[in-house]
Amino acid sequence: MSAAPASGARVVQPPRLHVYVDETGDRGFQEKSSTFFAMTALMVPAEDDWNVRVTAGGLRALIHRSRPETTAPLHWVEHFKRKHAQRRNHAARQLALMPSAKVSHVIVPKTAVRFYEGLADGVRFYNYTTRLLLERVAYAAERWEGGPRLAVVRLGAVRGMDHGDTADYLDEVRRGGAGDPDVPWRAVKWPPVWTGTDWDGIQFADLHAGLLNVALSGVPDDDDCAANLLLCKHQLHRSRPGALLGYGVKILGDPSFVTERCWWHKWNVP
Repeated sequence: MSAAPASGARVVQPPRLHVYVDETGDRGFQEKSSTFFAMTALMVPAEDDWNVRVTAGGLRALIHRSRPETTAPLHWVEHFKRKHAQRRNHAARQLALMPSAKVSHVIVPKTAVRFYEGLADGVRFYNYTTRLLLERVAYAAERWEGGPRLAVVRLGAVRGMDHGDTADYLDEVRRGGAGDPDVPWRAVKWPPVWTGTDWDGIQFADLHAGLLNVALSGVPDDDDCAANLLLCKHQLHRSRPGALLGYGVKILGDPSFVTERCWWHKWNVP
């Protein structure tokens, strides 16, 4: 049995991992609602977070050419619309150049929700999806190449959501109230924080989620819709043996919503 730290001894924490989270799609079930909802986590070692700021500055200069000094946030929906195909490609190429960044997605096809009691409720839907994503973050931080990290999580604030309720639910899960008891919640700094889009990392999580949205909104046999998403596939978090499903990509329900698309095999192979 190891001895307890001496009184007054400094406890050394593992290096930090900055985690930025945003979402795409919607949680509605109306006729015009999206066919899926997804949450994306961008994970960057703290010592490399300068890459986020530098890359964001370059993309802002591209978008706001008439105002090169602006710090106005980047938004996928506003600045990377379908008509701006060149911007989308440039953003994907710049994101792909961040060498130590890792990405994890949780994808929820709406057809799967009817098999999960309670998820037709928008609040429960959001809370449960957030939990699934933070479980992926915890595993990634615990098993980070070079040694365990402490994940500092910032999530994009969602209009109309009581994030205090989400935090309470996640805390109950973290304390063993539900879910997989093996999740290394110790690897996540508590509590997570919801914040605005003024954080460059939140903006980049939004861009990664936007690339995913374009790919999943295309027809299953359209390879081109995923071209920009595939530029960043080397950043997907994987298990030590290289598995993607359950790690960098978690699909709730039938995985065929993603795995039967013609570009899946390219995304799946390291």
